[in-house]
Amino acid sequence: MADIGDVLDEFFSPFSSEKLWVFPETDDYTDLVRGWQAVIDASVRIKVRLAANCAHWKANNVSNPAWTPTKSDAPKLNADREFVPSPPGTDPDTCKKAFIIYAASIAAKTVAGGVVGGILGPTIETRDLYLCSIGSFNIYTTVDVIDCGAKTAKMNFWMYNSMSKRSFGKFASNPVFKACGMATQFMWWNWVESVDWSSGSVRTLPGGTSGGGSGGGW
Repeated sequence: MADIGDVLDEFFSPFSSEKLWVFPETDDYTDLVRGWQAVIDASVRIKVRLAANCAHWKANNVSNPAWTPTKSDAPKLNADREFVPSPPGTDPDTCKKAFIIYAASIAAKTVAGGVVGGILGPTIETRDLYLCSIGSFNIYTTVDVIDCGAKTAKMNFWMYNSMSKRSFGKFASNPVFKACGMATQFMWWNWVESVDWSSGSVRTLPGGTSGGGSGGGW
């Protein structure tokens, strides 16, 4: 499993190259993302939209097992799109502070290991760093299973963000990353939830999540 440090290391490496990062439901990063209020609020809006338009989702938004994420912002096939621009907690000041903490910890490790030869300290990756590294995002949602009569569905969520020179380059002036490559990093998070709206309100069913992506593929 990867963490945000792995993504940032690739992004800021002098030999940076474009890379696809897929975080399944079992990944700690996905768990963090799902607990983010911006994602919670977005998923509620999506579920309400499904409950209000079941026939439309059944006709247009069923998961295609052949689809897999790619190194592009091309939307998931058949998906409902929810775009969340600049959610709270990803403002420039918050992101700058998180980035400086991370960059300073790398600088300390470089000095300790390369100059002094001391014991390397930890790279400091705060929760703010994880969220600021995402910033604005899209959630593409389809249904693996849907029953409009019973008012139940198994929803398949894919959340997308790309870390690019345009979106993260404002922090590149930090001397630690003077020679950084900043090749685009394509990031996808996936999880599944089972929902029921037979009572009139949408409920997420206990134990209704499972990893694996569309049709058990990803």
